[in-house]
Amino acid sequence: MKIMIFSNDPQLLKMIQVSEANDTSVSIMEDSQDPLDIMSAICSNNPSLVVIDDDFLKPHSAHVLRSVRKINSKVKIIFVTSDESVELGREISPLGIHYYGHKPLEGRELRDSIESIINQKSNISTT
Repeated sequence: MKIMIFSNDPQLLKMIQVSEANDTSVSIMEDSQDPLDIMSAICSNNPSLVVIDDDFLKPHSAHVLRSVRKINSKVKIIFVTSDESVELGREISPLGIHYYGHKPLEGRELRDSIESIINQKSNISTT
C-alpha cells in the first residue's frame, strides 16, 4: 500500500509512524504547497491513502481534494486541520473523507485510523 502525506507539521509527521512492513510505503511531500505539484505527485505515485494537512495546503485544500476525487475516486483520504469552522467541515465532508481530525490530534487515534485503512486494503487484496 502506498501512503502519501502532505504536511510540514513536525508533530503530525511524528504521529504518523507507519510500519513499512506488509508492502506499505510512505512518501512525505513537505516542500511544495503548489496544487499542481501535489496533483502531479498523486498522479505519478497513485497512492491508496492520502493524508492532507489543511494548514499546509490552505487555501487550496478543498480544490485539491475535489481534484483527487476526480482522478481517483477510490483513494482513502485523511484530512487534518486546526480550523474549527463549520464552513470548512461543510465544504470538505461531502468529498468522502475517511478521517477528519482537528489539531491538536491524539496520536493513537490517527494511527488507529491509518492502520484500519491499511488493514481494509490488505483484506480486500487477499480476497
